Order: sequence, then C-alpha cells, then structure tokens
Amino acid sequence: MAVDPGALYRSFLAGLAEPVRRQLGPATDEASLNAALVAHWVAAIAAWPGIAVAPDRFARELARRTTTTPPATPHGTESVTAVVAAARGGDIYFAIACCDGDATAIARLDELVATELDRAGRKLRAAAEQIAELRGELARLLLVDEPGRTAGLREFAGRGELRGYVRVMATRALIRAINRGRRELAIDDDAFFDRVLPPDDPELGYLRTRYRATVDAALRAALAQLDDRDRALLRYQLIDGWSIDRVGKLYGVHRATAARWLADARDVLGAAIRAELSRRLQIAADEVDSIVRLVQSRVDLSLDRLLVPDRP
Repeated sequence: MAVDPGALYRSFLAGLAEPVRRQLGPATDEASLNAALVAHWVAAIAAWPGIAVAPDRFARELARRTTTTPPATPHGTESVTAVVAAARGGDIYFAIACCDGDATAIARLDELVATELDRAGRKLRAAAEQIAELRGELARLLLVDEPGRTAGLREFAGRGELRGYVRVMATRALIRAINRGRRELAIDDDAFFDRVLPPDDPELGYLRTRYRATVDAALRAALAQLDDRDRALLRYQLIDGWSIDRVGKLYGVHRATAARWLADARDVLGAAIRAELSRRLQIAADEVDSIVRLVQSRVDLSLDRLLVPDRP
C-alpha cells in the first residue's frame, strides 16, 4: 500500500507529546525521520498482510507510544529520529490493529497467546487447566481497559518484540495462577450452610425443620456445580471475611473486577440452588424463590462488608 511520506510525517508530528514536540527544531533531520517512518510502514505492511491500519493512525500511535517524554541517554538527550528508528514499528502496527478490533489481528493474537502460554506452562510445570483458564484472562489483560489498568497492547511501546512482551505477561499470569492455586482452599460445606442458613435464625427455622435434608442436599449439589474460583471466592467472602481489596490482591485484579467476580459467583450459586430445589421439592415456584432470596441475602450482606476498602 502506497503512502504519502509527507502526510505520514505530519501525522507523526501531531501525535507527539508537547515536551517532545518542543524538542524538535531546525536541527531535526526531517529527511531521516521521514525515512524511518516510511521504513516502519513498509515493514508493517509486509509483516501483517490482511491486517489494515490507516497510515495517519499508525503515525500518530507511533509518536504516542515511542516518544511520550524527551528520550534520555547517559550522554544526554537522544534524538527523536533515533528512538523512532529503533522501535519495533511492525509490532506496534499489529498492536494498534488488535486494539481497534481487527478480526484477523485478534485471531493471530489468540494464536500467539496460546503458544506463549504453552511454552511458559511447560517451563513452570503448570497444570493444563491453569493454562486453559489463563488464555481468556491474558487476552483480557492485553485488550481490555479496566478501572485503574490500561490494556497491555494499548501501552506497548515497541522497545522490544511483541512476542517477548506477551511471553513476559504469560509467565507472570501463570506464576500468579500457580501461587493462587496453592492458597485457594475449597469451601467447607457445613461451614457454608451455617452462614447462609444459621440454626438460630427464626426466619429460616422452618427451612431447617421442614426441608432440612432436601435443602442441604440441594445446596451441596449447587456448590458442586461451581468452579474452583467461585467456590474459593465464596469461602473468602462468607467464612474468612476477606475484604474486596484482599481478594483483588490475591488474584492480581482491580477491586472492581474482584467485586464483579463475587457478584457473578453469587448469581451462579443462586441459579443452581433454584434449579436444584425446583427439582427436589414439590412446592410453588414463589416459595423456591423465597428460599433462594434468603440464601442470597446472606451472601449479599457479606459482600456489602467486603466492599469497604482496606485501611492503609
């Protein structure tokens, strides 16, 4: 794809941070900078056939990612041209396409993530289920902005190759998962029942006397349907009384993400309880829903306490 070097250069200048733009002056070798930009563009087009990024967007993002502040070296200020020329322009091009939702680029990224997770998993001797679970999590870390965290590919500056960048993220994610797996404890069913169906609660007394065996069996069956993370989250919430900040720190996610996971675990549990009770008890649907609401209200009360931030 042909590109106008002048337009590429103007777009690059428009994308520069103001401190860097002030650094440019008459001494700037415009021809060399132009040549570096065109070289990156040509290499990116050749490296990623079928993946489209507009020239002006590429040039602006190249400026934003590589020169956010005046680049410094031990011997003084390095020229913008040198910094841009040394960047991995083709990998930045690919990262831009992924962030823009290009289907071909995202498919290639998925392949890259799988390859690097498998490689890191073999070195770390991770379990197959840990590797499989992290594939979606790593894609989220690379592509999705969250409160307090920018998507990894949006911040990729091209100082090293993209494959190495993904490899580092995959390794770190696996180490967190392995350490988390060592600390995750399965929820104790009896302790869970005592929290959500306390024996001294008059509101729930009729459940214990009239439906005790059936309700306990339904709760056990519902808990068995939860995955390990949801069971662990419920344990931390209901039995250990952890704060949302502590849960987020354990899983390496923002507290808003941890809160969403806890709410999702509560909803999954409620749906499973409803299905199990409907199957086991010959009672009206509204009475089943009443039982489910009572159980979920206990979970919600604990969740409300967890949402209070930790004190420094």
